[in-house]
Amino acid sequence: MQAIFLHGAQSVAKTARMLGFKQFLLASACVGFVAIPANASEKLSKERPAIVQSPAVGEALAKPNPEVRPGLAGSFLSGRFAKHNQDLQEAARFLENTLAHDPENEALQQETMRMHLLAGNIGSATTLAKKLAQNQNNDPLIASLLMLEAVKVDDCATANTTIEQSRPVGLFGLIRPVMLEWIAVAEEDKKHTVNLQTAVDKAGFFAPFVNYHAGLMNDVVGNAAAAKASYAKSNLDPAVTPYRVVEAIANFYERQGKPEDAQAIYDAYAKANPQSTLIPDKPVTGVLPKPLVGDAKQGLAELFFTTASILFGESATQDTFLYLRIALELRPNLPPAQLMLANLYEQVEDYKQAIITYDSIPEGSVFYRRAQVRKALNFEALGQKPKALALLEALANRYPNDATPLITKGDMERDAKNYAAAAETYSSAISRTEPLTANDWPLLYARGISYERDGEWSKAEADFTRALTLEPEQPDVLNYLAYSWLTMNKNLTKAREYLEIASAQRPDDAHIIDSVGWAYYLAGDFKSAVEYFERAITALPDDATVNDHLGDAYWRVGRTIEAKFQWERALAFKPETDVANALKDKLANGLPAFAGAAVKPASANVATTPARTQVQ
Repeated sequence: MQAIFLHGAQSVAKTARMLGFKQFLLASACVGFVAIPANASEKLSKERPAIVQSPAVGEALAKPNPEVRPGLAGSFLSGRFAKHNQDLQEAARFLENTLAHDPENEALQQETMRMHLLAGNIGSATTLAKKLAQNQNNDPLIASLLMLEAVKVDDCATANTTIEQSRPVGLFGLIRPVMLEWIAVAEEDKKHTVNLQTAVDKAGFFAPFVNYHAGLMNDVVGNAAAAKASYAKSNLDPAVTPYRVVEAIANFYERQGKPEDAQAIYDAYAKANPQSTLIPDKPVTGVLPKPLVGDAKQGLAELFFTTASILFGESATQDTFLYLRIALELRPNLPPAQLMLANLYEQVEDYKQAIITYDSIPEGSVFYRRAQVRKALNFEALGQKPKALALLEALANRYPNDATPLITKGDMERDAKNYAAAAETYSSAISRTEPLTANDWPLLYARGISYERDGEWSKAEADFTRALTLEPEQPDVLNYLAYSWLTMNKNLTKAREYLEIASAQRPDDAHIIDSVGWAYYLAGDFKSAVEYFERAITALPDDATVNDHLGDAYWRVGRTIEAKFQWERALAFKPETDVANALKDKLANGLPAFAGAAVKPASANVATTPARTQVQ
């Protein structure tokens, strides 16, 4: 069986170490043990993770490919096509139809079982798992589905036996002892003594993950002292502790009658993560909350959710879906899992289903606002920008202290080239954010770009300058401001100084390389300009501006045929009308004698979407 469910724990840990612990666990909007990527603008990712199928881990018999008889090819290939295009329900239906013609084909049974689970058809997936268990009762995915069925009817003995028989391989090997301990809690309730020390010792990099569940278990069985100790071990550094853990620990202290300790947990997290939008406006209210995890069934749901969040961002979309499906079957109203599931729908471009899932998150959840902002982005992805903007405006009015809806709205307006409106919206967001800190430089940068594009250069320059006071030597801002000065033939010495600083920080950034080339071009050093433009075009071969610049430089050094080729390429990439007209003129007449700086759109050679404030 292809072990989609067995994503290697060592592989995940290696990735985590490469990224750095904080980036891996927090990155942006951390709801579990790994982040949902996001910015203040909540921009939808342009790069979609590929569906991956991991090779078998541990002992597994090699299975032949399903036999595809002529009459079955249509359904089987349609199922494969639908799976490739992320139409999960269609894929499950096609594969089920194929299986009806070849019911004993184990490879096809496995494929169909996984697809049913991915699509959320738990009953159908479990039916196939029971059939496969006759020969493969040690398979982790099959065992998990059978455990799920047993736990739902409080059959702890069967649940325990099923997991005991499973192979402890890959990431499943990490969570298997935790799963068994949760099942023991379900069976013995308050009488159970939690013992996960061996699992903690073997977990290595993931010890905080296991300690978190040890804390939850002790909390459920009523051992407050042990819960406190385990929770503390899962929160050694607030800078890297996932928000979900923070929420659980604060919840524990509130229920223990220690609101000041709960507030201290939130305060430490807020200090370490100043851009977080997850902390409630009034995190500690004095009213005793319900436990974050109230029983073993909810604990198992938490286990599968936090495991899914380990895989999230690992380009393991199928793996993440599988764990989330089981989590939500155990606990349908689990907002962080619902948020992650909706984000996965985004990644596979099922925006309608993403919207439905975001709407399932209740308003009382700390994830509600974030879900609604992302809902707006999905409206935009469906071509319903007016609806998206209206939703963001409504959110901004409803939550007057939250700048995120306004930042997102400003980004949409800027993307639509409605620069005046974008600048006004960003101004409202800035008013809500003042006093600005170093983390807020992208907001000034975005408004500065909007001002510059709208012809308000003095306001743009002021924003770029203030952004640099907040974050000195920020390469994106340095590049934009320096390039603008070059095109205006002003502050040339300082422009070159800024480009030197930016280039030193990002020597391989093609946009900065292009700006340096333009500085050489304006100085009349065409040979050096050619060298820089050729470097830039290697990284940005489809960029109209870089092709245009290289064509200009080629013309100046006498390489006129190559110059026209680059101008034609630039024109093929459909630049803005004024640039296109200039290119057509150059193709017809060449360049006039060099007379210094020629005015070009200042934003032409920088990334069209500036870096944005990260939200956690």
